[in-house]
Amino acid sequence: MVHWVCTFSGCSDTGGHQQITNELEPGEVMVLERAGSPGIVDGFVRDSVDDVMMVTHYRWVASGHPSAVMPQVMRALGLSLPEERGF
Repeated sequence: MVHWVCTFSGCSDTGGHQQITNELEPGEVMVLERAGSPGIVDGFVRDSVDDVMMVTHYRWVASGHPSAVMPQVMRALGLSLPEERGF
């Protein structure tokens, strides 16, 4: 089983923290539900990956309701959601 350490930084409300995942390689985006705040998520984008140490660093982009956070996360990646492209 593969274990990655994901580090999250930049969110002033939750501070920096780490999480261990069992994924082959964590993705470009992580959206985490905020502990103790149902319905509120923190959106992060991947900054760097260390394949040798199996550590992925994410930076905070936005917090709030998922419908508001995802467009901001996608824009941080240089992407847009289908409805923003006129589909």
